[in-house]
Amino acid sequence: FFFDTTNTENSERMLRQLVFSSSNNFIPKGRNILDSSLRDKICKHVHLARPSRCYFSNGTTNHQSNSTSTSGISPPPLNPNDTSATPPTTKPPYALTKEMAFGIQSSTELFVKHGVGMQKLKEIAKEDRDTNTLVHRWQRMMEAYLGSQVHVLAGLGYPPNENGLYLYNQQVAMFMQNTDPDTQEKLRIGSRDIWRSVLSTAFDIPLTEITQSEMNIVQARDAMFRVSQKMQSNEILDKISNKCATLEKTGNSAMDMAMKHQIVQDSLVHDVYLGGNPSLVQELGFENGEKGYVLMQCIMAEHQNDPLVASYVGAGMMKVLVSAGIDMAEIEAAAKAMKGS
Repeated sequence: FFFDTTNTENSERMLRQLVFSSSNNFIPKGRNILDSSLRDKICKHVHLARPSRCYFSNGTTNHQSNSTSTSGISPPPLNPNDTSATPPTTKPPYALTKEMAFGIQSSTELFVKHGVGMQKLKEIAKEDRDTNTLVHRWQRMMEAYLGSQVHVLAGLGYPPNENGLYLYNQQVAMFMQNTDPDTQEKLRIGSRDIWRSVLSTAFDIPLTEITQSEMNIVQARDAMFRVSQKMQSNEILDKISNKCATLEKTGNSAMDMAMKHQIVQDSLVHDVYLGGNPSLVQELGFENGEKGYVLMQCIMAEHQNDPLVASYVGAGMMKVLVSAGIDMAEIEAAAKAMKGS
């Protein structure tokens, strides 16, 4: 469960990501990954991504208010009299075809294994393995992964931002509902393998360890039930509530919500998964600390579209968000407003 609040100077990003999930980690088997219910949007996905407002082909990002990219490279200034600087109007495809679905997948794999995405992931792997920085490094990993995918989608006419990914995910869901089971499974396995590669590179975990660490659906349901129960424990809810209650209001509701989400995500990682002796990840058969956490998240992601797993995640997240004082009605209103932007 990750909400990006590291760039709080642009609070709009936090609101946008509340309704934008990294559902493309795994392609669901015929399930619509963008249900209208906000509860479903929260509960269906273990990881909520860190999309930027606009991704450029060189891997940099633009947040409108700041012309300097996150990589430290500024885009060239535009000449208002130079009409060639205005990008031509492009239209995304009306629907996905089988060839497009596999092509997008293979192109994304190329970037995360051999391109700029891979370079960014390797930079993350070089950093100190400190659980205190785990949330931040995970968010950067998601930025590298999604940035690679946005780059691919832009070449097909999708908007180079979270709206493009949103549209693409809708089309993926439609395609998966109507295609044959063999194609569904091939795409699911391909997407799963890309995700495993991303985690392996960013956190320097051998792929063999990831592939050997698997759970069947019964084990996955039991694990997520235990996670959900701990999330809803009085100890966790009270800790989140007390921390959020001490926050000083900034006068900006989006900024205030962003700070609350920072507390939520830190608590989920450090108190729910890694807190205690033994920690929850240890009780579930993983080694304690970052490596065990990453392996567990990788395995659980494969089962994230199971209805029972999704219900456990949703129940836990709803209680946690309420304890943080996050108004679900405000999130719903913000979501509707941004869909029209």
